[in-house]
Amino acid sequence: MSGAFNNDGRGISPLIATSWERCNKLMKRETWNVPHQAQGVTFASIYRRKKAMLTLGQAALEDAWEYMAPRECALFILDETACILSRNGDPQTLQQLSALGFHDGTYCAEGIIGTCALSLAAISGQAVKTMADQHFKQALWNWAFVQRRCLTARAD
Repeated sequence: MSGAFNNDGRGISPLIATSWERCNKLMKRETWNVPHQAQGVTFASIYRRKKAMLTLGQAALEDAWEYMAPRECALFILDETACILSRNGDPQTLQQLSALGFHDGTYCAEGIIGTCALSLAAISGQAVKTMADQHFKQALWNWAFVQRRCLTARAD
């Protein structure tokens, strides 16, 4: 972030500023490490537990992608731990995000990927958008992320 302002000149949001403070203590902006990824039995277990949500979510994701298809974007479904459960979108965009380590099973927690809408929505419970140098990690400066947290009531 350039000083105390977003790249559009407005003051930074307290949510992003607080995230930057936490990230500054944990990691270096210049270093990008491929995020941890749940694989095999672990990912299968997570996926199985979220099956009902994914059935609806993937249908919505496919419908949304049909509408957005000409755009160079990717759509993700994440769980409450910010683990990517499903992805859809422009093949080239998905490939570029895969090169950064964003696959099914990737954990997008703040302590792993830094300040990013993917992690901030899980923390704050609100819709978040991060772009360019709002991201703590320089590897994400070419990207814009918008994350909306969806909550569902669960009857046991």
